[in-house]
Amino acid sequence: MKFRPAMLAPLSLFCIAMLHSAWGQTPAAPTVPTAATAPPQAGIVKRVIGSVTLLRAGIAQPALPGLAVRVGDTLRTGPDGAAGITLADDTLLTTGPDSELVISEFSFDPTTQEGNLLASLWRGSLGAVTGLIGKKAPEKVRVQTRTVVLGVRGTEFIVDAGQASR
Repeated sequence: MKFRPAMLAPLSLFCIAMLHSAWGQTPAAPTVPTAATAPPQAGIVKRVIGSVTLLRAGIAQPALPGLAVRVGDTLRTGPDGAAGITLADDTLLTTGPDSELVISEFSFDPTTQEGNLLASLWRGSLGAVTGLIGKKAPEKVRVQTRTVVLGVRGTEFIVDAGQASR
């Protein structure tokens, strides 16, 4: 039997008919990420000095004041860079030059003031002033580096993770 392109048309119509009859409905449209499926907003970029980039889902963009920071976002500062982030519970995070910070976990309920924070500092420095989560349940605030996970028991602290890359 010799292949002819005209043979494909009946076959494709047959496949579509089978999809319709198998479930009694048209095939689902491809899913497009929406605001409902996006990671929750953890905070906002408040201040930027020098070269600072925000990596979200593998896409880099300049970090500018007012930019939303979501769970899973990575903030990278250059040799001349620094950035300040305010989280929804009023936690203040400040990264120094040559830093890489990931908001690994963040949740906050403003009504009960409960939540948790895991910030991963893979290189560079981080200054932090804990917000409502740290005041209500300090054990729910953690900072991870390449070698240790820090449990926070104070309200202000500085972490230096060194300059090695992850």
